[in-house]
Amino acid sequence: MILVLGFLLDGTDITPMLKWISTSSFVLATGGITLIVLALCYEWIDVRRHRKHLAFFMIVGMNSIFIYLFFIFVGDHWLNGYMEILVSGLLNLAGIPVAIGAAFSCLVVFAIEWYLCYYLYKKKIIFKI
Repeated sequence: MILVLGFLLDGTDITPMLKWISTSSFVLATGGITLIVLALCYEWIDVRRHRKHLAFFMIVGMNSIFIYLFFIFVGDHWLNGYMEILVSGLLNLAGIPVAIGAAFSCLVVFAIEWYLCYYLYKKKIIFKI
């Protein structure tokens, strides 16, 4: 219902769907999509008990506070730039296009951050509020 209302506000030109100023139609549409995805995940994981192959997500979820703070204070200011220079620079020397090098450096940063969460998970270190 919320999703339909958001698209209805945009379709009738009452409120255009603009992300950068967070209009009401944008908020309602994205909120509706989020609730639908949440309901589907709840049905699939909790009701039908399909929990195999979800360890990848569970490892990050166990230390979501840590990875958020790590990205804010370390990843965004230092790690991303360092890996961009290192990985993209090496791939550019090999003749690989800049866009592919940038995408690959993003994957390397993601792998490093996931491994940090995996290390904490294996050591049973969990950050809580």
